[in-house]
Amino acid sequence: MELTMLASIAILTLFGIFLMMLETFLPGWVAGILGTISILAAVWLTLMSDELADWSSGLRLALALGILVFSAAILLAWMRWFAAKFFRRALTLTTSIDTPIAVTAILGAKGVALTELRPLGRAEIAGQRYDVRCQNGLAAAGAQVEVIATEPGNLLVRLIST
Repeated sequence: MELTMLASIAILTLFGIFLMMLETFLPGWVAGILGTISILAAVWLTLMSDELADWSSGLRLALALGILVFSAAILLAWMRWFAAKFFRRALTLTTSIDTPIAVTAILGAKGVALTELRPLGRAEIAGQRYDVRCQNGLAAAGAQVEVIATEPGNLLVRLIST
């Protein structure tokens, strides 16, 4: 009978670990909560089962702590090396947005509005085309503009009165 109890404890522990691994893919905490309950049930069976009555309390406690340490080690290894890295390529979008390297170098540079700026539009500054926002609100195509600041995604320009 002792062997069947140990098998039940092992199955509960492995099932709980599996459910907690599954939680990395399924939203909602249901699998994680059921996995935690399963591991705690294995610990409870280890400590309270009558079939393990001939075991000393120290041996039962060692098995219970072993279950907890084993489960934590497996789950930490899963999160560290497999879930976060192995599946990252399939489950995570990775992209980068190239930003002009010398944007601060063009502060104060003058250019020409290529489109009407209402207030957003495009301008050619120092031989490059940029998305710009006109500080004054509106500017006609062909108007002279000066870069006064940078913003996420565009440059802030003001209309140069000629």
